Amino acid sequence: MLDAYFAKHSRFSMRLYRYYSEKSDEELCFIRAHLIQEQHMLGNVPLLASTMPIVFLIFGSQLGKYFPHDSLSWVIAAMVSILIIVWSINHNFRHKSRVHLDLYLIEEIQKARSQNSPRPVQ
Repeated sequence: MLDAYFAKHSRFSMRLYRYYSEKSDEELCFIRAHLIQEQHMLGNVPLLASTMPIVFLIFGSQLGKYFPHDSLSWVIAAMVSILIIVWSINHNFRHKSRVHLDLYLIEEIQKARSQNSPRPVQ
């Protein structure tokens, strides 16, 4: 079972590796810079999810006016907000893993190219 899982994901990684291998050194440098910028921006969604309960505590009394405790709309609003938070955290970590995979492949390609390039005579 695990062999099929890794075979499926290794094909994707190999296609990605071939894609980045076809890029020039300058293009790889720009792609890597963009990925590093993206990597540093990925902490906002977990921060949002961790502060959401505090926001509900602060504005709970105002929300009580719009959503009475005995109505179904309160349950629907709570379920929708929980689904949005769970989806955004899942999406954030999937995106984060993809950025790390791309960075790793680019760094490996750059490392291989630097080892294979001829060194100037000193």
